[in-house]
Amino acid sequence: MDFTRSTEDLDATLDAARRVGDVLADAAVAELISAGAMRAAGGDLVGALERHAKAGGRACQALMEHCFTVPSWVRFPEMKVGAQLGLRTPMQSSVSLILGSLMESYGSAKGAKVLIRGGMLTKHVLQRLRDTTTFVLEIAASRAPMPGTTAHRHVVRTRLVHAFVRHGMLKRGDWNGAWGHPVNQEDSASTLLVFCHVYLRSMARLGATPTAEEEASVHHLYRWVGHLMGITPELLTVDRAQEQQLYALITRRQLHPDDDSRVLAQSLIGALASRRPLFLPANALAAISRHLLGDALADGLGLTASRSWTTVAHAMPLLCRAQLRVEERAPFTRFPLEHLGERVARLVYERGFELPKEP
Repeated sequence: MDFTRSTEDLDATLDAARRVGDVLADAAVAELISAGAMRAAGGDLVGALERHAKAGGRACQALMEHCFTVPSWVRFPEMKVGAQLGLRTPMQSSVSLILGSLMESYGSAKGAKVLIRGGMLTKHVLQRLRDTTTFVLEIAASRAPMPGTTAHRHVVRTRLVHAFVRHGMLKRGDWNGAWGHPVNQEDSASTLLVFCHVYLRSMARLGATPTAEEEASVHHLYRWVGHLMGITPELLTVDRAQEQQLYALITRRQLHPDDDSRVLAQSLIGALASRRPLFLPANALAAISRHLLGDALADGLGLTASRSWTTVAHAMPLLCRAQLRVEERAPFTRFPLEHLGERVARLVYERGFELPKEP
């Protein structure tokens, strides 16, 4: 996006982006539904896509071609450093992702309408958290989600899920066109920003400050993920400087929490309160989130302030900085920390968000 243009022109571009979904994925999902291909899918959306593409489904073939064509700007080796950052710091990354990135995403009131109407972040919070954290972990664990990897398959599956969500939302009688197209291009770009820019900012506020190389690497990694997710090239920023400009533009337009935003925020806090691995009460989780988001947005999301827990939240960076000092003085610790961190992350996501057993 050319940020030298006037504010009016930039707003017009994003206004247009709010009216557009994902043409390739939407056509593929419509083709799968029309052919009855989902009845035999057994929940394997990517498998259904692959089978129908091989059977001659043109829309499915077009989507497969897009997902397996690597643009000339992609440099997979440059993604490794950013992935390793998340793996070496599983707890800090988990807190940044959940209480920073996800929580901030609820502040985009229009984008939150899909989550409220889908029920996934009110009735089924833990399932949604498992899906999201698995998505992020697989991307990091791949060190670079190249075509053919498990991580690549996760991203393609998520793209298909979003297309099914759009299909379902547009059939509902309570979808308001003033909110834009469900899971539209601006909201998709905003989501990408919380996984990259907001995540990096949260890591810094926790004391796990990324280096310039790590920031550039995480950005490049998620630029590729954004391409795989069907975000238009105009909304895929080329570097961190552009990303921060896009963040400022979108948040000015969209980051205005409403009652639905506050319902989502409270659902998240309630689902995590006193659960492993942190075992922290709701007030503590809210205090950490306030530290990551800032008081203004936290107030808008209805996150309560607690003087005692705020003090604890502000002390957290001391622990993170201690790990960074160890890594600086003993670089050889990075490799074992990375692989230990991946194992810890998998345990955190599997056990921490374990679904209750059905009676």
